[in-house]
Amino acid sequence: MLRKEIFRSPGLLVLTIFSFMLIMLPVESLAQATAPAGSLVGFIYGSDMKTPVQNAVVKIRSLDNGQEYASDPTDNSGAYKIGQVKEGKYILGINTPNGDYNFDYVLVVKGGEMGKLSMALKSGEAKTLSAQGQERPAEKEKVSFFRTPAGIAVLMVATTLALYGVFKLLEGEEEASPTKK
Repeated sequence: MLRKEIFRSPGLLVLTIFSFMLIMLPVESLAQATAPAGSLVGFIYGSDMKTPVQNAVVKIRSLDNGQEYASDPTDNSGAYKIGQVKEGKYILGINTPNGDYNFDYVLVVKGGEMGKLSMALKSGEAKTLSAQGQERPAEKEKVSFFRTPAGIAVLMVATTLALYGVFKLLEGEEEASPTKK
C-alpha cells in the first residue's frame, strides 16, 4: 500500500531517481575536473649559480598517474614557465644542451597557485645545505636500533625473560581452598 502511494506521485518519483543518481555519480572525479590548475615558474642557472642556461626544458612528471608537463626552452635569462598543471605531487627533471639533470625530491603543485622554483645545475653528488648555509654531503638514512640485528636480539631476550617471569609467578600460585590448610 505504501509503495503504491510513493510511486504514484511523479514529483516523489523524480526526486527518488535524482537522489539515486547523485549517490552513484563519482563526485570525486567531478571535483578534480573543475579544480583550478596551478603553474610553475623560475630560472635555470649554471654551476656558478649566476650564468643563465639557455634552451633548457624543465619537465615534471606526476607521481599519481605519470602525466608529464614540459616548459618551452628557456630564454636568454634562463626563465621557464609550465602552465595548466593539475594539483598533485611531481618529480622534476631538466634537459639541457649539456646533459640531463634529475632531482630526487617531490614537488607539490597546488591548484590555483603559482609555484616559484629557480635551480642551479651542478653535476656530481647531490649535496644539501645546512642551517648555516654551508654545504655538507647528503646524509644516509638512519635505521632504528630495533631494526638492526642487535636490536632484534635484545627484543627477543627481553620477551623471553618476561615470559619466563610470568610463568614462574603463575607456577608458584596454588588454588586457594577453604577446606585445605
